[in-house]
Amino acid sequence: MRRAPRENAEWVRAIADDGADGEAARRDLREVLVTGLMRVLTARGADEDLCEDFAQEALLRVRERLGGFRGESRFTSWALSIAMRIAFDDLRHKRWRDVSFDAMLEGARSPLVFEPRVEATQERSAVRERVLRALADVIEGKLTEKQRAVLVAELEGMPHAEIAERLGMKQNALYKLSHDARKSVKVHLEALGICEADVLWVFE
Repeated sequence: MRRAPRENAEWVRAIADDGADGEAARRDLREVLVTGLMRVLTARGADEDLCEDFAQEALLRVRERLGGFRGESRFTSWALSIAMRIAFDDLRHKRWRDVSFDAMLEGARSPLVFEPRVEATQERSAVRERVLRALADVIEGKLTEKQRAVLVAELEGMPHAEIAERLGMKQNALYKLSHDARKSVKVHLEALGICEADVLWVFE
């Protein structure tokens, strides 16, 4: 006979239990997590073994954070959100694992070259060229080497957690460095008559 679904309070009590009830609850939750992870991550190249690993790590995290569960959603949804964060953090890290940050730093010291793109009109093409040239000049001439490295890494799509790890910085310090760099870029571009909307349009 199939067991009736657990209510939130029952999940919390059972997951914390070190006996047979706890073991059964953790086995059931693991099945829920693997199923949810597979549904989302299979299209991203993750197989069942990897989802099993994510689920196992999530189970440990869930037990550590039981006191933080406020009951605002179903317990299984809360646990799955923890598993998803673990999975996405790991997949992002793996994506950048083989990327040479030294090469990226070297690239930050070199003149920036943005990928060309055919625009619908000559006017749009001219605007894009002007914005990109100004952006490259500001990044190369108005920022410190570390600020350039951070902005170039961000433009490449590298997550902040990965940049912080490569630079040996705390994430709060990295956020401030990035904020200061962006602020400096914005001020210098505005002095050239280029607003934030122009830059966003170029990269859309």
